[in-house]
Amino acid sequence: MSKECICVAIAEMKVAAANSDWNFLNKLRLLEAEQTSITKRHMTTQAIDLYKASIECAKKSGFIHEQGLACEKAGFYFKNILDNKEKALEYFKQARECYEEWGSSMKVDFVQKEIDDLEGK
Repeated sequence: MSKECICVAIAEMKVAAANSDWNFLNKLRLLEAEQTSITKRHMTTQAIDLYKASIECAKKSGFIHEQGLACEKAGFYFKNILDNKEKALEYFKQARECYEEWGSSMKVDFVQKEIDDLEGK
């Protein structure tokens, strides 16, 4: 996805969030976190704060599957970008719990493989 497409998606999501923040704010924060993690690698605190905001917004709105997705993406950020296995494991475990509650065995299995890899199983 090009930087232009990302910027357009974020701009459109800002409009949607302005009209219905409970439904779109978590999605906006996740897009912003992903953009920051890719294009502004030196801004780790900002990316982490955006992932956390996405998780909290999704939780507040009752979107357990989107909360799981934000946790999963935060886990990959900590694993692949920051090389922080402990924090990655924490976020992947949160994602697994969300996906279990949501009832998606496929996502639970996917995240469990990441957990097993980090735990050396």
